[in-house]
Amino acid sequence: MRVVVKIGSALISRGCSINYNWLGDKIKEISGLMKEGHEIILVSSGSVAAGMEVRNLKERPKKTLELQLLAGQGQVKLMEFYRNWFRDESIFVAQILVTHHNFATPKEKDSVHNIIEAYLERGILPIINENDLVNKEEMDYERLFTDNDILSSLVAKELKADLLVMLTDVDGLFDGNPKKDEDVKLIQQVDNITDEIKAMATPETNSLGLGGMISKVTAAETCTKCGIDTIVGSGFKELSKLISGEEPRTLFKGKAL
Repeated sequence: MRVVVKIGSALISRGCSINYNWLGDKIKEISGLMKEGHEIILVSSGSVAAGMEVRNLKERPKKTLELQLLAGQGQVKLMEFYRNWFRDESIFVAQILVTHHNFATPKEKDSVHNIIEAYLERGILPIINENDLVNKEEMDYERLFTDNDILSSLVAKELKADLLVMLTDVDGLFDGNPKKDEDVKLIQQVDNITDEIKAMATPETNSLGLGGMISKVTAAETCTKCGIDTIVGSGFKELSKLISGEEPRTLFKGKAL
């Protein structure tokens, strides 16, 4: 099975640094899936948080240039961690940095597709992130990829993945805000993304991370239209159990093509 796993900033960041203990656990879980024969493509945020750690900053800067500089320094540190920990699992990794331009034309999309396919054929784990250094508009708080949610759906679509898993800090899509209301209910399966479903994911009812739940529903809509199942679930649960349904999550069913 070909699976795109997306890790957002709400999980990978711990204040002004990277949550290495949590990330180490996810690396072991991803490695386990790969050793079972699954093809994994990892879409990971976290470069700015890692850059803040390098510079020992306590607050996220506001200026675009400073964020770009932090992303450049942080990406090196983040990839070094991924490389070393996956190497301990006998897995090699490759970094792929993209912007929205890489999905704008058939030629660009083919290039991204061919590169990722070549890595997968060689058993190498592609780790994808947006290229903050050159994609200025994505640093100005109007992020096209909305914390990599949309990016992960574009990658899943272009690589014809079987499944997209977006990990976040809640169990999935609720009919209200689980951080404010204990009585809200988890929507365990969505067969059709309607206006009602989208209303449940508005920033007022389900805000999280930079992208929020609405961007995850938008990403799921992109994938399900292509027949790709999409899971939104808690990164604090075991990845394999989220995929199998042993842990609570929201499953957006892909439409038959």
